[in-house]
Amino acid sequence: MQLDHFNKDPLYSKALEYWCEAWKIFSKKVENGTLGIDIVNIRTILLDIINEYELNKFESDNNRKVYLNLIDNLISKKHMKLYRDELLILKNRLEKKDSQSVYVIAKELTRKIAEENFAQMIFDDLLVIFKKKLFSKKDRIKIKNLTKDIIVDLVTSGRNVEDIKDLLTDIFQTYGVFEKKIVIFFKFTPSDLSPEQAKEYNDNLTLKDRLELLRENLLVEKSAYLFIFPVWGMIASHLKDENYTLFGFDVYDPLRENKLPINDFADETFNTEKEMDDVDKFKNDSRCNVIIQVDAISINVAYEKAEEKYSILLSLLNLKFANKRKEFFWNGEYIGRKKVDTESGGLRMPFNLHRDEKVFRRKLSKGNPIHFSADKFREMKNYSDVIDTLEKRNMFIESNTIINVIQLMSKSTWETEENKLLNYWICIESLANISKKNNESKFTFIKETISNMYFLWEKFGPIHDLFLLTEHYARSSYNNDESINIPDEFLENVYIFKARSEDSTVSLVKFYKRMKELSSYTTKESFLDSIEDTLNFYQDNKKALQILLSKKDEVKLTIDYIYKSRNQIVHNGYVAKNLIPYLVHSAEGYARSLFQRIIDVYLEDEFDLQNYFVKEKYEGDLLEKKLTNKDYYEIGLEE
Repeated sequence: MQLDHFNKDPLYSKALEYWCEAWKIFSKKVENGTLGIDIVNIRTILLDIINEYELNKFESDNNRKVYLNLIDNLISKKHMKLYRDELLILKNRLEKKDSQSVYVIAKELTRKIAEENFAQMIFDDLLVIFKKKLFSKKDRIKIKNLTKDIIVDLVTSGRNVEDIKDLLTDIFQTYGVFEKKIVIFFKFTPSDLSPEQAKEYNDNLTLKDRLELLRENLLVEKSAYLFIFPVWGMIASHLKDENYTLFGFDVYDPLRENKLPINDFADETFNTEKEMDDVDKFKNDSRCNVIIQVDAISINVAYEKAEEKYSILLSLLNLKFANKRKEFFWNGEYIGRKKVDTESGGLRMPFNLHRDEKVFRRKLSKGNPIHFSADKFREMKNYSDVIDTLEKRNMFIESNTIINVIQLMSKSTWETEENKLLNYWICIESLANISKKNNESKFTFIKETISNMYFLWEKFGPIHDLFLLTEHYARSSYNNDESINIPDEFLENVYIFKARSEDSTVSLVKFYKRMKELSSYTTKESFLDSIEDTLNFYQDNKKALQILLSKKDEVKLTIDYIYKSRNQIVHNGYVAKNLIPYLVHSAEGYARSLFQRIIDVYLEDEFDLQNYFVKEKYEGDLLEKKLTNKDYYEIGLEE
């Protein structure tokens, strides 16, 4: 999305362009689950505290410490100013371990902020920057942080990531003229206007108007939606005197009755094979449907809620009536509508999907196989060699652990988010069992070892991120961007082009040595900021240490939160729906990192993991000490 169309508008500025880019970056992080512990805000913390008391009465002192750390992070945020006193009191009660007071205060605070729109409050701070056209380095950092806080508030308020991405895109849409026909793309155009009037309306909209519309849409009222799902493997009863309502929604046979209006062309039997013999007349028809109504802020969110309700019914049906040769299932089909008139039952907005993800995935895999290259073979051979070596050394506990972790992590790819979290934690604990000292607790080992690994790796983080960013801006989509002009010679020499090939592994040494040149190849502020920050990291030990320690603290806090969430799932079945995808992403990363570290250690013919991780902890302590000293310590890359 470009704002060039609005460059004559008085409000147009580099700050606005920068904000749009930041919105896309953080939306992508939300979509990928890479936002990390930043996804936790006041809403999620309070809800967690309430559930912690109701389910466990704050039996876990570790969980209490987690909440204290998170509240500390919140208190400093500007949009929390209205509730700073309440948060300080809550923190005080947590420190005093006054569980009941903590619970009461958390419930009261939750009630207060339930209708609070923090996103609008934060956006108002952004508007000040836009109006003043502030664009210093300090302002750009502020724009990024405010944008992140807005998106986090939207996510934790229940907004779907697709809605968040579309919100920015939609607000700057206009119209197109194709063969003299006007096509309106701006979704907020009043529906009662003619095409010519709609065009004029769009032409007269200023950036100020559009930003105000976006601000208004940060607070969206809920609408009613209806969804119909087939239950394959079952025939609904035709008896009219039975109450066919389960979990608040109706169960019916679509061959005997229809729930949609006569003029609605959606097929409630979900039959895609209309041409058939009389013998097979009903073979492909659904004989049992459920119709579910949900209130939500968008059809994307509504679908998630409806599917969750539907899955409960399917699970119960299979629990009670399924067997080895009988299953009640869903193949991905549904009909979704926005309920326009709750009295007449008018429906619109068709939304139908027909895809069984497992079948689709396997067809795609079969039709588009991945080449088992020499590099892939060598990588697999490493794992094979490790397992063979462990077995030859009679280290069967270690070899079985490696095999079990491989199987469990592989299986987790297609599991539910809850099962993924549990499985990845099992993998982490299993690996800890073969790596920790005898007198060390598993949790202590996990927290200290993984945070130390990330502490050590973080010294390569900035150069790695800048390399990826350079590769991003070197793509053909930026050929017409006048702010980017990176010579092919540079890209070739530092292996940007080579990095794009499958199975590529490239050295960053040349890129590290030449990264200063990048500043002369761009005028894009966001890129220049990244270049400057990376150079500062490797030139300023104090700055580097601050970033490394921040990463270590972030990992420790995230591990605490993962462990807390794992315990809640196991003991109480409680799941923080808005948070779990981000915790899963971190848990998977930690499991894979620890697993790969152990494999690499074994490949070096070092089989005493306990000694190895003691040595690695020493390396972390030494690096911290070196960066603390007055003398400059080089942490960059060497040949």
